[in-house]
Amino acid sequence: MTRIFDWLVEIWDRIRGLLGFHRFTRKGRGDDLSNKGLIKRVYYFVRPVVMVLTLIYLGTMVWRFSWIRGEDLSYPQTLITASTTAVAAGETEPESGAAASRTCERSQIVEVQIGLLDLLVNQNDWAPATPQYKAGLFFLTDWASTPFFDNKASFQIGALGAVRRMSIELTDTLGRVRGTSEADPDLVAARGRLQIDETTWILNPFNDRLPLWGTSAASNYADTIELFDRFNTRLMNCDALFDARADNLFQLLDRVSKDLGSLVDQIGKRSQGHVYDVASHTFVDGEGNNAGWFDLRADNLFHEARGRMYAYHGLMQGARVDFASVMDKRDLTDVWDRMEARIAETAALSPLIVSNGREDGFMMPDHLSAMAENVLRARANIVELRDILAR
Repeated sequence: MTRIFDWLVEIWDRIRGLLGFHRFTRKGRGDDLSNKGLIKRVYYFVRPVVMVLTLIYLGTMVWRFSWIRGEDLSYPQTLITASTTAVAAGETEPESGAAASRTCERSQIVEVQIGLLDLLVNQNDWAPATPQYKAGLFFLTDWASTPFFDNKASFQIGALGAVRRMSIELTDTLGRVRGTSEADPDLVAARGRLQIDETTWILNPFNDRLPLWGTSAASNYADTIELFDRFNTRLMNCDALFDARADNLFQLLDRVSKDLGSLVDQIGKRSQGHVYDVASHTFVDGEGNNAGWFDLRADNLFHEARGRMYAYHGLMQGARVDFASVMDKRDLTDVWDRMEARIAETAALSPLIVSNGREDGFMMPDHLSAMAENVLRARANIVELRDILAR
């Protein structure tokens, strides 16, 4: 038995040498392990294996969750096809009071929805629901509480928020005439699938808010692509509706402006370590902090906002084509150009390390305030467009 064990030790020493693990030990090999206890014998074999498995685990985390594959701010130009007619897709009513005109084209908003979902769940792992991501740092804490691996998940959640918002508008307003006709079944089904909690996986034993067994969020979101494509195909064949009127564009802009307002409020609360109290005329502690690089959750909010603006960067360009006739009649081009520029500039913000310092700080910048300011500038242009349509 001793000879067999010595032979295994010799073989294992050679493997450790090839892998370079002998450099991490005081001695090059396990000298006379036959005279040592069972625990030390097992430890001699197990330690390198644990080290290899740990490196593989962390390596897959880096590969799967460190960056967004396919992220490119020029993506709208690859998805959107300019309208070939004087009016937008679907059903529209000219403001002059003439008879309603019908066009049969694919909605570019829906095309962008398809492209965004493909980016989020087909070109990338859907991080928020992946068990390896949900397990956190060796089951000790979630990645959102650390500086690592949470930026991709935050970006995906932010972009999904914009896709969900646009899906609601398509179902309730744009995909039906004046809200009195029946909602489109494909759009209804797509909206329902997109409302699935983003952390849902096939098995969810540790979260009583989620079904114990079912289809994953990523699978539902991927199926939504087919539903949107089917709607657009029917729209192109004049078997579906897209009500591209000025009041519908007004409502769309109003909902997006409110969404961005909510986003700014979240960021602002986190970035304010001290606020001015009007009653006492003094500065008091705010809901946020000025911890700078040491605020480990600041990057979550920042990249969620960046993902939201990245999605709106394409969706608003799609809306520009779908509402082409309204754009021309209301002379929205100049303001719309400014709005698109602000959204693109906001989506382009991507510091290596997100810092939540003081706004007047010297060493550590306040990236959250910079993000909030850029979102507000884009929102101001959206509100201006909404006000022009309301006249």
